[in-house]
Amino acid sequence: KKSKKFIVYMNGQVTKVKGSGKKQIEPGCEIIVPSKVKKRTNMGDILGYATSFSSLGLMIASIANLIKK
Repeated sequence: KKSKKFIVYMNGQVTKVKGSGKKQIEPGCEIIVPSKVKKRTNMGDILGYATSFSSLGLMIASIANLIKK
């Protein structure tokens, strides 16, 4: 993914940077490059998912066992 760059002009107008943006930049402009947020899955989340799926599997197995009887 390309990061989205924006130029804020002195009059408050905001435009997206096209290409290198050299022609669009004027004195007094502010250049904004948003940082990317890294999404990380921690061990607690993985443990929670594993517990949920194992409980769901056991419930399905129990229901299947009751239906067979």
